[in-house]
Amino acid sequence: MECKQSDIFDFSIRSTVDDILNGYNGTVFAYGQTGAGKSYTMMGSSIDDEEGRGVIPRIVEQIFASIMSSPSTIEYTVRVSYMEIYMEKIRDLLAPQNDNLPVHEEKSRGVYVKGLLEIYVSSVQEVYEVMRRGGNA
Repeated sequence: MECKQSDIFDFSIRSTVDDILNGYNGTVFAYGQTGAGKSYTMMGSSIDDEEGRGVIPRIVEQIFASIMSSPSTIEYTVRVSYMEIYMEKIRDLLAPQNDNLPVHEEKSRGVYVKGLLEIYVSSVQEVYEVMRRGGNA
């Protein structure tokens, strides 16, 4: 059975992003054996091809569409990071020298990866640039 990336997003992810935009926490997580299709589902075949974009580019588009349709009196800050968890180790794909990073939890911040590079972005294209950079690590 073959599904289009847009179908996977619309059926499984869009409502989670809506909830996030309404102030709730949400997670989209892919887990499985090597070669199972996690990267393809999450990233897609190409972020430059609208039909081939995976879940993550579509999430980015939905977030920025929501920001753009919001009243101009509301100010947003968007930060992105790019990491992988492999063999139970967290590696920063934007700063590959930062590997085996620890997970921390603070009341004010919640759960986060200590030492993970975060980049401020203001558009879908800026996020795509970060994704390309991380994808080359």
